[in-house]
Amino acid sequence: MKSTKLERSRMRRKVSRTVLQSSEEGRPSSLRQQYANETSEEDLQKIIGSDVIIGRAYNELDQFNWTEDRRLAYDQSKKRTDDYHSTLSQKFNEGIKIGEERDKAEGIAEGGKQAKIEVAKNLLEDNVPIDVIYRTTGLPIDKIKELASQE
Repeated sequence: MKSTKLERSRMRRKVSRTVLQSSEEGRPSSLRQQYANETSEEDLQKIIGSDVIIGRAYNELDQFNWTEDRRLAYDQSKKRTDDYHSTLSQKFNEGIKIGEERDKAEGIAEGGKQAKIEVAKNLLEDNVPIDVIYRTTGLPIDKIKELASQE
């Protein structure tokens, strides 16, 4: 059950009025504290439902009831998780950079090879001897002979 903006606005106003009234009467201002004995965990989950905003608010409020040890353990766990995600992100970006550099180097090598083949074809058309083409382009003699037979 997803709440609409209007319903959430009404709920906020109602909560604000109740909190204000509670503080004027000297009662605890937290609704959770006020009705903690009457509300079960199942009831809270029903209230939260699938509303992400209310769920986050509940989790934030719930942290204030944690012991110092539990809060410290949570903070350490969160830091480890954040560090892990940061490391993964950094390594992912490094991997992309390495891949791009490798592709660039392979592209340059392939382009140079294609250029040598074009030069060899042009020299063959001008009836330049194979040994001169070999010294000029650096292509293997077998490849030059193959190009010569194609023409």
